[in-house]
Amino acid sequence: MKKAMCLLLASVLWQAAPAQVVIALLFGDKLNTNQLEFGIVVTPVWTNISNFDGQRRDGLDLGIYFNIHPEKRFFLHIEGIAKGVLGARGMKPYPLGNDTLDALFASGLVERKIKAFSLPVLGRYAITPKLFAEAGIQPNMMLKARDIFRSKVNGDQLEYTVNSSDEVTLLDFGVDAGLFYKFSKDKRSMGIGLRYFQGLTDMQKTFGTQLNSAWQLNITIPIGAGKVNSNMNNKNPAD
Repeated sequence: MKKAMCLLLASVLWQAAPAQVVIALLFGDKLNTNQLEFGIVVTPVWTNISNFDGQRRDGLDLGIYFNIHPEKRFFLHIEGIAKGVLGARGMKPYPLGNDTLDALFASGLVERKIKAFSLPVLGRYAITPKLFAEAGIQPNMMLKARDIFRSKVNGDQLEYTVNSSDEVTLLDFGVDAGLFYKFSKDKRSMGIGLRYFQGLTDMQKTFGTQLNSAWQLNITIPIGAGKVNSNMNNKNPAD
């Protein structure tokens, strides 16, 4: 199971690794200490926007994480997500200011794609040595937003993209809560968790109150933590 998971994650990282993931691979050994755990976080997400009459859209977040004092029962977990995904799909089309385009896409649907930089800051509490509860805040900075109109006309698929970055609030703020599971009792080991994000910021005031939300499947991979675990076990063989 672990080997299959590692192969899958390696494939994902190879195809879509941002600069911060490269930095993690290069400097993970130096950043991991007795008081700090450092690694990569890969997060399949399912996002939505309230009051848009849309459906959840899936995506993938990539970033790095820090666990500060992970040896304690309650510790701080921080993520830096350079490639964050938000938005929704299946929304009804809105007027484009062009009669021809409005007619072509009147029976179609719209997908809103938002790219964001996210900084989740959570407190994590060890319920058992391998199971953790977590909760905290998540600010997001919107980097780019696009509305993709799709429709079928005479059997042909039509697509039209609108840059909606100016219509979306730049800074979003929300809260997170979830559960996280470590595959090993080692303080620094690979793990997986399920987390829910609820935005509190109105993202587009011209259409009523619209809040971001997301379900996140967080997979963390410590980089260079094996040496730290080995040193700790040598110092404390009874543990």
